[in-house]
Amino acid sequence: MSSPFTILTVCTGNICRSPAMERLLAHLLRHESDVQVISGGTYAHDGEDMQGPMKKRVADYGADAENFVAEQVTAAMIRRSDLILAATRVHVADMLAEVPEAEDRMFTHPEFGRLLESISAEDLQEAAGENASVTEQLTALIPLLQQERDRAGQATRDDDVVDPYMLPDSVFDESFRQIREPIETLGERLELRG
Repeated sequence: MSSPFTILTVCTGNICRSPAMERLLAHLLRHESDVQVISGGTYAHDGEDMQGPMKKRVADYGADAENFVAEQVTAAMIRRSDLILAATRVHVADMLAEVPEAEDRMFTHPEFGRLLESISAEDLQEAAGENASVTEQLTALIPLLQQERDRAGQATRDDDVVDPYMLPDSVFDESFRQIREPIETLGERLELRG
């Protein structure tokens, strides 16, 4: 585990999906000084802001949507991250081609949510220990997710977040839902309220 515990979210351009994942996770974990949430793109629109329709949804949710700057994901970012959440299986494959040793801590975002559904708050508390900090719980969560993935099988097309870039509002709504729900499940498991 690094210090702070680092969560990396990744999509293609780092202007729609991964910024929303980053900002909603940061909002959920905003009281945890030893947790850092960062994001990047496999083909980042370096220096650009989050896309307006996604930015509006993030702000409406109550999270900070300001001062975002897209950047390229790097092998160093992947190596130093304790949990890596990608928008799709393609992003996972791209990152694993560069940093194969990160596989055990890398999931698509919906896959993360699906596996998390099978882990109760009690399971997590037992794995992390009584009165465990959020960081200790997040650290204990990774092997539990791996075990669930071994049982459930690899990610499928249903485990990809739809790319809303330059598409209608309805696609942004669906994409945001796919981003929001796993983070809300994480909040329940950690017994945090967004």
